[in-house]
Amino acid sequence: MILRRLVSTLLLIATGLGLYNVYADNPEVVKLAATTACGTAGCVRTLRTHRTPMGHDFEFQISVEPQRVVEVHCARAYVLLGSFACERVKPAR
Repeated sequence: MILRRLVSTLLLIATGLGLYNVYADNPEVVKLAATTACGTAGCVRTLRTHRTPMGHDFEFQISVEPQRVVEVHCARAYVLLGSFACERVKPAR
């Protein structure tokens, strides 16, 4: 009985953290992703964002002529907890 309650509580906490990762306001993550993609010069625009409980994916346009696009994936240090870190997934194309 205690094990069942513990598992249920852990699943509810994991669900809450997953919902927070998807629906919470994330301006810090967007700024970190843009800095990862474009550096301090700044990006032309954000083309796509995709948020899941496990991470956030972004696609940035970094130049106009020729049009170059960079994809960035940001994830927490631990599955649902910790600070976000971002890395380029695909080089500029």
